[in-house]
Amino acid sequence: MVDRLIDAGYFMKRIVSRPDWLKAPDVREVCSVSHCISKDPDGWIQRWLHNGFGWFNRVDDARSVVPADRRVEYRLFAYRLHAEVFQRDGRAPLVVPSDVHPDPLPPAFRSLGFDSVSKSMPSVLGFECSPLSCNSMAAEFTVNESCLFYSREAAVAGADRFAAEQPEPGDYYVVEVLEEQKPVD
Repeated sequence: MVDRLIDAGYFMKRIVSRPDWLKAPDVREVCSVSHCISKDPDGWIQRWLHNGFGWFNRVDDARSVVPADRRVEYRLFAYRLHAEVFQRDGRAPLVVPSDVHPDPLPPAFRSLGFDSVSKSMPSVLGFECSPLSCNSMAAEFTVNESCLFYSREAAVAGADRFAAEQPEPGDYYVVEVLEEQKPVD
């Protein structure tokens, strides 16, 4: 296994509870990389502050795309990528866009788990679908309350399977999902 995780950026998301149709009773909420269930801020792309992965290099940039009066509805995430891409015919090294230079990860971030997410075309900004949530495959795997794999090893096995079976078209990426922890008052 490739040991290295690559810091890839920050993003604000509005996280939702597990939808009734997702038959994975251990899942409490959906913190997947995908924007299909837990949504991204309106108009973030038009601000042109994102990097080639579709995330932000600076925490302040990630926060700035959400109006101040709506920030309470969103949570801040950081992402790290496994250094391989999972394809139908095997694995390839991850190519990191030249504009990906995120600020160092602040100590307030804690790992929630790992996702395996698709990308069907190089021209698509960011990543597309997370089969655990988008295709209800969380019911077939051991996942945590955030609808993520517990470990990178499990996410790698998931990415190998998803690349072979193609529940969503494209290559697959393993992403560690970290969330900023708010101080307890």
